[in-house]
Amino acid sequence: MKMTRAATLIIAINALLDALVAVTATPCTVTSPACGLIVFTPPTDFIINVSDPVDPATVQASDLTVNETPADFANLSNGNTTITFHFNTSPVMPEVNTIHIPAGAFSCGTVVDFNCTFRLNTPRARPTPNRPRPRPTPKPRPTPAPPAPRP
Repeated sequence: MKMTRAATLIIAINALLDALVAVTATPCTVTSPACGLIVFTPPTDFIINVSDPVDPATVQASDLTVNETPADFANLSNGNTTITFHFNTSPVMPEVNTIHIPAGAFSCGTVVDFNCTFRLNTPRARPTPNRPRPRPTPKPRPTPAPPAPRP
């Protein structure tokens, strides 16, 4: 079978484009300072750092969930490499909590599925020390009358 120059050129361009896609499709790294932390009050803001600037048009509050509850608001900062997700009411529960961003949630290269956990420790109730029971106040006794004078 004889190849024409046009066919050879098409194959070469196709191979070049395949190589470029492989080079440019590097994953966007996603991290959060909350990962692995132990917190003592339920947070309402979650900070996400990304390795490459995010296209603001692709960020939605629902891109991040905590315990499967989507955020209410998202704000970009730091040259579009930090996203603060805000919850009007904290979705955090005592013990282990999960932060999740699905693969492809926003555009900053290829976003891979992101999951991490953190803990909420709540103070345990301490027993009240035993205190003596109150005793009733004694009833006043009448004061005896002074003895009558002797005749």
